[in-house]
Amino acid sequence: MARARLRVAVGLLWLLRIGAFVLLFAPIALVIAMSFGGDAYATFPPRSWSFKWYLNVFRRDEFASSFLTSLTVAALVTPISVGIGTLAAYGLWRRPGATARALESVFMSPVLLPLVVTGLAVLVFVNRVGIGTGIPAIVGAHVAITFPYAFRAVLAALGRYDRRLDEAAASLKVRPFRTFWHVTLPLIRPGIVAGAMFAFVMSFDDFAATIFLIAPDTRTLPIAIYQYMEFNLDPTVSAVSSLLVVLATIGVLVVERVIGVDRFFGIGDSTR
Repeated sequence: MARARLRVAVGLLWLLRIGAFVLLFAPIALVIAMSFGGDAYATFPPRSWSFKWYLNVFRRDEFASSFLTSLTVAALVTPISVGIGTLAAYGLWRRPGATARALESVFMSPVLLPLVVTGLAVLVFVNRVGIGTGIPAIVGAHVAITFPYAFRAVLAALGRYDRRLDEAAASLKVRPFRTFWHVTLPLIRPGIVAGAMFAFVMSFDDFAATIFLIAPDTRTLPIAIYQYMEFNLDPTVSAVSSLLVVLATIGVLVVERVIGVDRFFGIGDSTR
């Protein structure tokens, strides 16, 4: 009887796993399949197959220019968010207590705000100070959006850090900055890399806040996709999405190759 119950439980667990897998990857497979359709509009399943929508992506200048804009913005936002997040997390980790917990809640508070509110607030601010819309305003908004994720990732990595290493360095009369640079920073690298990936992806994909801050000559890839879909229903957008999936997969493989899956997810003893 117990074995039968165990088999039923294992079967239900596998069904949940399969369901979660389908829920995560079925939409991606659907988009990729539609990108190869030969019809003039998106259909599933495609009645014919073609690569013409991928060629259309490269023929249209707005996709290439907006992709470079998104890449530029994300490349600027990522080091700023990670740098500020790392310093903030390290400062709170060094001085635990009620004040640190309160500041942690303050630093994480942008997550609670809808992105539309953040974009509108930044728009009002840049207009008041005379900066105007464009890349600087977008970068500022994205830093506010992505900073909490970088901060939280580094703080989680510091939670697994052994404070006795700092005490050992202090007993050897090593300056705190050298200890941080040569001991702490290498050991919390998985958290820093995770925070950088969160910051880059969220900045690259943001639409809700960016829509308020684009200039006539500056638009990111999500904005370009939205504007294209207003007047076109062909699978070009599916082709763009498929290319982004490929780029994201390559990025994850590169990160895994550089630091390893176990170190990226913090598996194993990072204090040795």
